Amino acid sequence: MNEKPLVRKMREEYRYFGGLSFIYGLIFTFCFYRNTYGITFPVCVAVTIVFAVLFMKKIGYVLQKKSLPYIAGMFLLSISTTLTTSFFLCFFNWIGVILLLFVFMIHQFYNDMEWNLPGYLKRILILLGTTLEYLPKPYSHGMSYFGGNKNGKNRTIAAVAIGCITAVGMLCIILPLLLRSDKVFSRLFGELLKHINFVTIIGVSVTFIVGFTLCYAFFGALCKYNFPRYTGQVMKTYNPVVGITFTSIISVIYLLYCVIQIMYLFLGIQRGLPVNVTYSQYARGGFWVLLFVGIINFVMVLLCMYLFSENIVLKAVLTVISGCTFIMIISAAYRMMMYIGAYHLTFLRILVMWFLVVLALIMGGVIVSMYKKKFPLFHYIMAVVGVLYIVLSFSRPDAIVARYNIAHAEYLEYNDIIYLTQLSKDAAPAIAEIDSSKFSDMDVKARVYDYFYCISREEENIYFRKANYSRIRAKLAAEKYIKEHQDS
Repeated sequence: MNEKPLVRKMREEYRYFGGLSFIYGLIFTFCFYRNTYGITFPVCVAVTIVFAVLFMKKIGYVLQKKSLPYIAGMFLLSISTTLTTSFFLCFFNWIGVILLLFVFMIHQFYNDMEWNLPGYLKRILILLGTTLEYLPKPYSHGMSYFGGNKNGKNRTIAAVAIGCITAVGMLCIILPLLLRSDKVFSRLFGELLKHINFVTIIGVSVTFIVGFTLCYAFFGALCKYNFPRYTGQVMKTYNPVVGITFTSIISVIYLLYCVIQIMYLFLGIQRGLPVNVTYSQYARGGFWVLLFVGIINFVMVLLCMYLFSENIVLKAVLTVISGCTFIMIISAAYRMMMYIGAYHLTFLRILVMWFLVVLALIMGGVIVSMYKKKFPLFHYIMAVVGVLYIVLSFSRPDAIVARYNIAHAEYLEYNDIIYLTQLSKDAAPAIAEIDSSKFSDMDVKARVYDYFYCISREEENIYFRKANYSRIRAKLAAEKYIKEHQDS
């Protein structure tokens, strides 16, 4: 068997590595069983970092100073998760923590400072695939360690564990048959089983297995050390004339488009607008197209950089396209600001404005990387997206939307309240402060009362493991609102 040295070390010292994974599985279960955004999230992230250091120390690796920004990012995202109940933010906080963990550990095991963007993305996918490949390893290594160990005690423990697992599997088939065969036996076991919550037992068991398995498989994948050797930039074998030709044609169209944007949108020359088209309609009509074109331009410039041989003319044309992309981004942002002025805020409108800022900064990095070969584009993109996403996550957009829309509405119609109450509980304190004079009718007021009544019932059992800042504030706001309006 062609087994890598570090993987063999994990198998041979399974008592240590498997034991750590077992403990991690228990902590993972305590933190995350039916609790994806409680106060235990930062606890689990801290434990993950500590266990990563312990794993690395055992195989002779030490924590590097350059890994600290990744660790800080993981902590900030985990703390942000305890401050919101927005599904979008909680989901992408999870994604962000996992991605930062991957990059953090890749940096620990490999010299990644000279990798280009495609090379880094390729290695992240390889690590993900190897982790999936290694999912059976904690069990195969365990069977190898305990089953093949000459120590009779270990062999006995392994045999007992296998026997218990087999018995549970068999009883899942046999017990239902026995219960159907005899009413006395069924009644006796019915009395015993009604005190056991099998759903909870199964849920806890599955959560533990996920934590234990992923912990061991992830570090096993890192120990496989199977990334392809870095040989420098991707070979650019295509003739740059191809790139120059099609990008030049596109850049001419873009320049014409940008002139129109400057004249008719930025300078406000309205004579050229179609008849019966308002500025808000004009803004709405082109925003999504511009956003999509901006993304296409970003991908196109990157592909041209990596696929075609280096050429000063091609660089100049790509720079023109990048400059036009900036104008398109500004145009899209300007259109969205106009639309917000007419129709107020939504979570999606905040998100797209955030994305436009991110796209502009990334395009700036792409332009720099065209003229500076050693520019760390991947790390730059990671920093831009990471920092700006953390800012977005801590800003709790649903609360901003609720405060803005309430402040800018003379009266709140039923549909306005429907939208506000469908936001996450981040918006609850702002909704609770609405002046009753803004309600257009009694149906609106009743809807708000029902909203807070539901929150007070849903959040009755907030205990320490599931404590969340947004949920607690929503509960307090609901209790206060109900107390003040229950007789009105």
